[in-house]
Amino acid sequence: MRNRAVLQWIYDRYRYNMDVVAVTVLDTFDRSPYPAGSMMAFDRSERFEGSVSSGCVEADLYERAHAVFGEHPDTLAGFGCQIIDFDADLSARDPFAPPGPCRGTLRVAMHPVTPQQFPELATLMSVVQQGRPATTFLNLRTGQTSLMRGDDAPVFRADYEPSPRMLIFGISDIATGLAALALPLGYAVTVCDPRPAFLQEERFPGADLVRDWPDRYLCQERKTGRVHADTAIVDLTHDDRFSIPLLIEALDSRLWAEDTQPTFVGALGSRTRSLNRRHALRRHGLAPADVSRLQAPIGLDLGGREAPHITLSILAHVVAANEGGSGLPRCQLVD
Repeated sequence: MRNRAVLQWIYDRYRYNMDVVAVTVLDTFDRSPYPAGSMMAFDRSERFEGSVSSGCVEADLYERAHAVFGEHPDTLAGFGCQIIDFDADLSARDPFAPPGPCRGTLRVAMHPVTPQQFPELATLMSVVQQGRPATTFLNLRTGQTSLMRGDDAPVFRADYEPSPRMLIFGISDIATGLAALALPLGYAVTVCDPRPAFLQEERFPGADLVRDWPDRYLCQERKTGRVHADTAIVDLTHDDRFSIPLLIEALDSRLWAEDTQPTFVGALGSRTRSLNRRHALRRHGLAPADVSRLQAPIGLDLGGREAPHITLSILAHVVAANEGGSGLPRCQLVD
């Protein structure tokens, strides 16, 4: 989910009644890596979190936030909402204009986030942590944020969709590395293995740990509706006792309701082992079309063979599949 880290950073200060000035992207140039709704935030100690551009305007926003705190030394109660436009063409013509975001335009709102201006932030955090969708409305006049739209004042609506899940089966060093890399990208990570000795919180900080047989756990999650098309299934068990039943559960389209079956199912292993695994799945009655959906060997070809290289290649494969990427170097995609 976008802004998870920024929201948590804000909430850590909010709970102690510390003032925060946030910046929310209202509109942006084409193909920006930070779409509308992206946030960054500043506190009175000159610390900040998040980003709203590729680094072109952050220094200017830092100075503006510092000025806001200077103008409101005791409380942000008198600070509402400032709309700021960054225009590359304008800054090229006017040396006193705000710097442009490398190219194109960027419109942001600078507004306070305090218990007075956003009294429902704790509720939002609870909903987000439960994996449920939420919507906020930022009043572009007063700077008030709420979970329900109020009067007819202009507002910016931000929708918070549940984080996509990544279900990792297995407890190797590759699994620990993958969980650590996936969490900052916004994945809700679950690690499942039937062996409790290896499911240690210090090895998987931030992930949900489940002691169960992989296929049984995935079956339960399917029946309760907690697995969706954007859920990534990553089999790192390297043991057919676990792997084959898990992959049957994940790949057999007869078990899944329409539009709920995970589109990414990958398994670790050599080319030979992956071929043998496909043969085994067919012997267990899986249709050829279902078997063909298996991404094995999992991972993009990065050339490295060490565990961190494999971990990075797996995550790159998952992201490329979910986001529709080609997996090719960007320089090869230039017209």
